[in-house]
Amino acid sequence: MDSKIRAVGKMTQVEELQRDQIGARLDAMRHQNEHLAKQLTALSELKALNYSGSSKTCSVGLMNLNLVDQMLQKMLNHQRHEQAVMEAQCQSVQKQLQQKAARVHGLEQVLERWRKKQNYEKACRDQKLIEDIINSRLRRRTL
Repeated sequence: MDSKIRAVGKMTQVEELQRDQIGARLDAMRHQNEHLAKQLTALSELKALNYSGSSKTCSVGLMNLNLVDQMLQKMLNHQRHEQAVMEAQCQSVQKQLQQKAARVHGLEQVLERWRKKQNYEKACRDQKLIEDIINSRLRRRTL
């Protein structure tokens, strides 16, 4: 029973370590997602500024404005796509984290149950030994 308890204890430690690593990865992904959201907001503001400052009517200015607008639109689309991918990855990692947490919890319950069983068996053995000692003393007194 001791070897089983040690094995489950080690498995629990490994699972906890993996859970912590997944949690750290999820935090990093959330920070990256926040950064992408900020970039998306900045690009949207830049595009809005581009339209508000477009009072020039010369053809070169309009061509430049059109090129800038196209570049900003491409960057916005790319950032939106990146943010969607990052959100999907975050959800996936969140599910992995929940699964690991459930597994760690299950292992901890098994470990606790086995320890209780081991303590109960030890208490039974101790009680049996005490009873045997008492019975042997009683037998000696009756002789």
